[in-house]
Amino acid sequence: MNPLSGVATLNTAGSSRVVQLSDTHLMREPGGQLVGVDTDRSLAAVCRLVATLGPIDALLLTGDLAGDEAEEAYGRLDEALAPLGVPSFWLPGNHDAVWPSDHPLKSRFKRAVQLHHWDVLMLNTQHPGVVAGHLASPEIEALEQAIDHAQRTGRPLLVATHHPLMPVGCAWLDEIGAENGLEALRLLAPLGEQAVVISGHVHQDSAQTYHGVKCLTVPSTCIQFAPNSSDFQVDAQAPGCRMLALHESGQWETTVLRVTDEKFAVDLNSPGYA
Repeated sequence: MNPLSGVATLNTAGSSRVVQLSDTHLMREPGGQLVGVDTDRSLAAVCRLVATLGPIDALLLTGDLAGDEAEEAYGRLDEALAPLGVPSFWLPGNHDAVWPSDHPLKSRFKRAVQLHHWDVLMLNTQHPGVVAGHLASPEIEALEQAIDHAQRTGRPLLVATHHPLMPVGCAWLDEIGAENGLEALRLLAPLGEQAVVISGHVHQDSAQTYHGVKCLTVPSTCIQFAPNSSDFQVDAQAPGCRMLALHESGQWETTVLRVTDEKFAVDLNSPGYA
């Protein structure tokens, strides 16, 4: 069942500041590891980094929040984010459980977030039982409605997904992106530079453009995948996040930030993970 519903309206300044966190991969037990990295510790390090950024209006979490579908992971995630004192909005990924509509953390699963001059649309690309993503009919309909609203009001649109809508240049990852991502991008194309898409899944910073629509991916808060790799390959870069400044004018800026106060020794020879 798709848990995304409702609209959160945030009283932000003319320029809103949003941080994207993704692919936290918290395990059932605290201290669980992914390719040699304690994902609770790496998330804590990224949260320390976010705490240094000054006022933030919202956190957008773009999927693979759990690493093994464990319910315990979501409670610990909520606890890890709480000291930041920032509203957070979550998407599921292919490693997440299928969340019921009555989940105790259902307030995190909003369909949309309304900022002062921007709208944020959360789209569920989770395809249960499949690693690749897919935008089901309700997601496409929600996208069409958001695009229509953007065209009528002139409000810029930030779209968040787990699976990227465009290839990122890694053959093995591009095979497991959003299967109908191009359909979504064709719908977004009339908005051009008034639309931005942020995604997770690929554990790396990348940027592509489709008819003026900028498509961005973000580093994981735990392990990173090597850019331009044909097969599974991890990278030694540090955990990170993305900050976006969304301005009243419709202009925006973004910065990828990485942890510098702690080192994480990833297993660079790992052949992969389930």
